[in-house]
Amino acid sequence: MRVQQHSRLKVGFTPLEGRAKRRHPHKSGLLLTGFTLVELLVVISILALLMGILMPVLSRVREAGYSMRCMSNLRGIALAGQIYTHENDGKFPPFRMSTRSATDPTVFVNKYGREKPRWPWFLDYGIGPVINPAPYVKNPGDTFGDSDTLIMTNDFFMCTSFDHPGFDKRDIRNGSYGYNYQYLGNSRVKNGRYKNFPVNQVRIQRPTETVIVADSRGIKDERIHGYTLDPPKLARSAGAEFFARYTKPTYQEQHSPADARHSGKVNVAFVDGHTEKKSLRELGYVQDADGWVIADHPEGSNRLFSGTGCDER
Repeated sequence: MRVQQHSRLKVGFTPLEGRAKRRHPHKSGLLLTGFTLVELLVVISILALLMGILMPVLSRVREAGYSMRCMSNLRGIALAGQIYTHENDGKFPPFRMSTRSATDPTVFVNKYGREKPRWPWFLDYGIGPVINPAPYVKNPGDTFGDSDTLIMTNDFFMCTSFDHPGFDKRDIRNGSYGYNYQYLGNSRVKNGRYKNFPVNQVRIQRPTETVIVADSRGIKDERIHGYTLDPPKLARSAGAEFFARYTKPTYQEQHSPADARHSGKVNVAFVDGHTEKKSLRELGYVQDADGWVIADHPEGSNRLFSGTGCDER
């Protein structure tokens, strides 16, 4: 019976035939099968080729997902901005409120206990505070400021694609999004007066063509002041004398433009609440041969920042 079964196993083609066979050096009669070196090299080459093809595709898919999430964040922020203007007699928020008024130097503290709050603190409608105050405000009258924390805890204000070494995408000062402050809420004070604040929405003639918030990069070399989004040119008609980093001597060192971090595009939210992808050129910026934005270039245009659909004259 065993002989017959053994005979049947020898009949026909077996999966192991055609493979390289070798005898075990210590066990007579035992055949071992396996891949040859050539076969292994072919398999490795095919896998490497497939990885080379798939990795860029997977990277683009991942970036597309990040970009969609960023767009969703911007829509939420833009909606909060609309609610803010509705609740505040049509006025846009300041880019930062450092004092109680232009004539009262007392430090301004918001309802969450934050000292000198930046614009994200004012856009909490429907999305909550930009930083959870609970760890810092434990008793009535407690306050906290930049020295306590700059890290945002609210994901609405964080762009996943923000990737600048040495900076945290959750940094409220130097992180993901910038506000069109020169035209919508320049609350810097000079001679007892705000530069351009408050700004009422009736002044915005083209809400569908006026940026409110966008991906921001910060100053060219320092990568700071990302929360202030500078237009291509100085908003002289709105009283601006400096760009974001006003303590620096030149416009180029002060300028905080948009950041084309999404496959060469900038995610932008407009005053009317819609969002778009725009190139730096479409936003009116002029770039040098290395791709850096040139501040206040005469060929630049503030048309999508001014609120009127017109450039600075």
